[in-house]
Amino acid sequence: MPGYRVVKGSGIFNHSFGGDSWTTPICPNCKTNSHLIFCFNLTDSRLNQIYNRSLKDLPLVSCLNCSSYWERQVFKIDPVNRKVNIVKQIDNERWVSEEEDRLPYPLPVSAMTLQQFQKVDTPSTDEPSDLAFEAFGSEYVCRILGKPLYAVDNINKNCECCNNPMEYVATICSEDFNSEGLVHENFSFNFGESFLYFYLCKVCNILETEMQST
Repeated sequence: MPGYRVVKGSGIFNHSFGGDSWTTPICPNCKTNSHLIFCFNLTDSRLNQIYNRSLKDLPLVSCLNCSSYWERQVFKIDPVNRKVNIVKQIDNERWVSEEEDRLPYPLPVSAMTLQQFQKVDTPSTDEPSDLAFEAFGSEYVCRILGKPLYAVDNINKNCECCNNPMEYVATICSEDFNSEGLVHENFSFNFGESFLYFYLCKVCNILETEMQST
């Protein structure tokens, strides 16, 4: 199944970074709105794998200003009301970023488009992945579909509601400090040296995240 870099640019499907087109939940830890990081229009035929009749858009959500994203997060997507609710969130650290270091809510809006993976983005099992990780963060910050690029171990998830296997959908990372502006002009998208993986159950519209760190 092909995978794609998510890069800045206009297209007919209105994929986007940032904004407040969905109502996001209040983070139980830092008491601020979780970020709408990316939103994808699933009527784009390249995303047929994760399209279903009830879910026309896929919002990728997390609070990036505290330790809530360090642990497993489970969200319920309500496509009728364009709202995301927290089902389960585990946060044992209770850390909150200093105010001057926080990403704003909402994140600034940018139009995004998809570019098919380059050869460097999908190393084979017997190839080193260093070049793939160098490109991820310096040339783009979101991967959707295709083979996941795991920082540590493979991730397999079952849905919180139906217990069926979930589908991998995307990974998000920070921009490198010398690559600012990848998602919005004159804006630094940085939430630490972390990779945030997103999984979806199309039957239940459950979105789940897991973080790995280098």
